[in-house]
Order: sequence, then C-alpha cells, then structure tokens
Amino acid sequence: MTRTCQQCGIEYKTAPSIRLYFCGAACANEAKRTSPKINCAVCGKSVVSHPSAPKTYCSKSCARTALNLTDANPSFHRDVSGTNNPMYGKPGLRGEANPMHGKRMSRSPKWAGGRKIRKDGYVLVAVESHPHSADNKASGTCYVLEHRLVMEKHLGRFLEPAEVVHHIDGNPSNNDLSNLKLYATNADHIREEHPDSACKVKTRRR
Repeated sequence: MTRTCQQCGIEYKTAPSIRLYFCGAACANEAKRTSPKINCAVCGKSVVSHPSAPKTYCSKSCARTALNLTDANPSFHRDVSGTNNPMYGKPGLRGEANPMHGKRMSRSPKWAGGRKIRKDGYVLVAVESHPHSADNKASGTCYVLEHRLVMEKHLGRFLEPAEVVHHIDGNPSNNDLSNLKLYATNADHIREEHPDSACKVKTRRR
C-alpha cells in the first residue's frame, strides 16, 4: 500500500495493517519537534498535538474529568459536603442495623442449597461448624467434603485429619455409605488401593 509522509510529502510503501504517518524515524522525530502544542482544556498543561492525531486533553484522566463536567453529572455543580450530602446523618447498615445481619446459609435469600462440586469431582457440603473444614468462604460458611460427613455420621464421631475415606468404585461423587471405605492413614490407603504407585508425595485430603 502506498502512503504519503505527513512531514516531507514523499510517497512510501507499507503493509495495509501498519498505519505509518511518516516515511522514517527522521521525519517522525522532526514532526514531534516542530508540532504545535496546545494547553489541556482541563488542567492547562502544555502538550504536543500532532496534526495526524490532534489532542484536546493531556491525558485520559483529564478527558474523563471533562466528560463528567457536564449537566448530566450534577454532583460537579453543587455542594455535597457535610449536611448537604443526602446521605448525611442516615444510620449505617452495619451490624444489627443491616437487615441481612445473621442470615447465613438457609436463612439467606440467596441460599443455593449449600452443595457444590469441586473441580476434581469431590462434593462439598455447607455446615454450621466443623473442626476440620475443607473450605471456608469469606462469609464464614464452612464447607466439608460430603463423603467424610457420611462416614462421620456412620461412626458417630469426627474423622481425624490423617484418616482417608476411599471411594470403592472410583467415583468421587458417589458418596453412598456402601461405596466408602475408611483408612487410618493415607499410607494405608495407597498401600492397599494403589500398590503399584511409586509416588509417595503428600496429596490433598481425600
């Protein structure tokens, strides 16, 4: 594609995808040196304005400020400090003043059942509290692996962190008690269920 240098007027060829305004670095530098300068319409800062890309503002920040300084944004045209602020003196929504205070889990209007499936296929269930939770959200909701909960309910006690619950059919989402087998340690689990495994690295709790 043939273009015309905006500095010296010489025609030069370039790829259509490359939008060059000058035939070389010398013309580009000369255009930058001789280009007129304008004062930013917001802050007044002097900035070079190339004929090929004329400017009105020195930066995107000033351009955004100018966009906000319109009648569409009345906060720039009135005093909203102190008692003039429409929210001044109104009680906050923290603590018991918040209508959602204490409404966790099933008491929350956005409660989705408290059950989610992890990327590796294991199921997590939300509980009020647990000494060995597998996941805690910022809201304070405690999640525990479902197959461990099923085994704990069967045994009538909490499982120790070292204990491993094995899925007999290999399906981590099948948490029926008949499909679960308890091992005292992960070493026992690997020794019996994966005898050919040569990797003895520490794995995630299963």
